[in-house]
Amino acid sequence: MTLTTTTSNLISVIITAAGSSTRIGGGIKKEYIPFQNGTVISACIKTFLKTLSPNYKLINFVITTPVNGIENSKNAVFSDSEIKSLTKKYKIQLQFVEGSSTRQSSVFNGLKEISKNINKTFANNCNSENQNNHIVIIHDGARPFISSKTIIDSVEAALEFGASVPGITPTDTQKQITKDGFIEKHLERKSLVAVQTPQCFEFEKLFQAHQKAILDNKEYTDDTEIWGKYCGNVKVVPGDSNNIKITYPSDLERLKND
Repeated sequence: MTLTTTTSNLISVIITAAGSSTRIGGGIKKEYIPFQNGTVISACIKTFLKTLSPNYKLINFVITTPVNGIENSKNAVFSDSEIKSLTKKYKIQLQFVEGSSTRQSSVFNGLKEISKNINKTFANNCNSENQNNHIVIIHDGARPFISSKTIIDSVEAALEFGASVPGITPTDTQKQITKDGFIEKHLERKSLVAVQTPQCFEFEKLFQAHQKAILDNKEYTDDTEIWGKYCGNVKVVPGDSNNIKITYPSDLERLKND
């Protein structure tokens, strides 16, 4: 995919890390588990900084945290000394925003922070027409194996189609079952994907969609569902089998072996 490297393409990032990590056990939040020279979340952030900053105009970088958890999040992120040098090199400030009880509401908090920031930015020194080329990237802070290729492919697809998500065709045969646990439909594997992050969207459209979703009194599974309800189709790009989300104790073996 050809890179559209132009300063008119503005990029904001939200790294989601506001959850409680109850399934991982061990008494430590999964994003804060030691990994490489820092933590799981610092590994995510490094890849995004190194991938995006040389190729696009990165204007916002938000990390969502548990309520009253901003200091712990900062400690986990800056445990890798390279993070500080990268933010200085690329002149980007990491912003820490408290999340909420659900992923949806936590992402919305991040979107609100970005909206507040870009209103100031465009009022001061940017052409408001550039807002049409503003992409927001939403990525799980517990996916430390994200590759630059997946990031670039996702961003480029969002610039072309408005929204994108990496997806992998499942290897196991998929069935739809009843509430009682009986198979009721045999699904075609070739038409199914397991979606990952980063999920990328035109910022303003997603922000407005989230505001509408609040009125639904429904919890959506992810941002592609919100986009699909209010905005349109989401382009699927090839995902990466290595781009796993650290969720269960067994996943910790991947951290030890990398």
